[in-house]
Amino acid sequence: MAAVNELPASEAVRALQRGKLTSEALVRACVERIEAREPDVEAWAHFDAGAAIAEARARDRAGRPGPLHGLPVGFKDIIDTADMPTAYGSEIYPGHRPVGDAACVALVRAAGGVVMGKTVTTEFAFVNPGKTRNPLNREHTPGGSSSGSAAAVADHMVALAFGTQTGGSVIRPGSFCGVVAYKPTFGQLSYTGVKVLAASLDTLGTYGRRVADHALLRAALLGAPATVALVDGPPRIGLCRTPWWDRADASSQAAVEAAGRALAAAGARVTDVDLPRELAGLTEANQDIMVFEGRRSLAWEFAHREKKLSPRLREVLARALDMPFAHYAGAVALARSCRQRFESEVMSDLDALLVPSAVGEAPVGFQTTGDALFNRAWTTIGAPCITLPGHTGPKGLPIGVQLVGRPGADERLLSVAEWAETRIV
Repeated sequence: MAAVNELPASEAVRALQRGKLTSEALVRACVERIEAREPDVEAWAHFDAGAAIAEARARDRAGRPGPLHGLPVGFKDIIDTADMPTAYGSEIYPGHRPVGDAACVALVRAAGGVVMGKTVTTEFAFVNPGKTRNPLNREHTPGGSSSGSAAAVADHMVALAFGTQTGGSVIRPGSFCGVVAYKPTFGQLSYTGVKVLAASLDTLGTYGRRVADHALLRAALLGAPATVALVDGPPRIGLCRTPWWDRADASSQAAVEAAGRALAAAGARVTDVDLPRELAGLTEANQDIMVFEGRRSLAWEFAHREKKLSPRLREVLARALDMPFAHYAGAVALARSCRQRFESEVMSDLDALLVPSAVGEAPVGFQTTGDALFNRAWTTIGAPCITLPGHTGPKGLPIGVQLVGRPGADERLLSVAEWAETRIV
């Protein structure tokens, strides 16, 4: 029998609501796991065991269970919390206390969740890696920028966690750490109270162990359906090798093709799909939008605390002020055009697109958090994405496969993903 801290969030909530498990017992199990494993994994930027247990006891006394009653949740440390530090992964903000909670934190608390702590992020959720190690092999990166959130869920330190994605910062760490990670349609989850990097791209996302965990969170934050079971027959899935297919390693290519065969054998209508040539430009557009907007979002930090920014961040953003506005506007226009073509041409007869989650398994070392190549396009057009574990690479580390949906059709995507998650292994 699995330890209670290993339960998927959706199962833990049912046990909590039925009185078969207390929040204090669940949080204590998570605390014990964190205390045992944090020296190796280093997933947390801020964690206070006593405060988490006290909050769990308060949930147990409340007697009016919400949809997340008693469930421990981690938050990436670019998400504001009034009662614990939010440092944005930066030396500029040590011990910084925001005046209020971010919207997602406030909504989780209102739904009965326990704020477990703050998970490690790269500097301002951009390129400079943090301290976190991959819990499956600490010589490898966990991905980024949502490094700590992915690692904490993968290592059974917490049932759910929030991350953010501007390029590939939710999906790629989910693939590297072997958990289910979900990036919603752009704007569906409120970004209020989250440190902005690129407002045209930044998207709040979530980590869990089952697709149902993400539906649970959507229900709590949006009032969306708490269950997403596929009820109208097997899905229509497009297997898309993408314009970047030759840059995926053999194990990532094999994972996608094996998933396509397994889903077809289970009854899905799987067809090969090519993207319009125009969409190949989205990877460069994503980077251009990110650096142009990122340099301006961090204007105060550059003006007043530049010496406390990492050399890598300064180097990456140095060219942004020289980028002509017309070039940036062209990237934004391309994103808009490609989203329209994606909806009207690519997804007109599909429920989901099956593509790689990452170039391959997690790289060795910590100079980089990995390549966001297979995530940038979908982020740039605001499409919902989910990565599902089930495959491994040559070094025994996880390789996810990614399902991409039509913008706004998140519940349909989640229903397809829930149908697929037990069929791709």
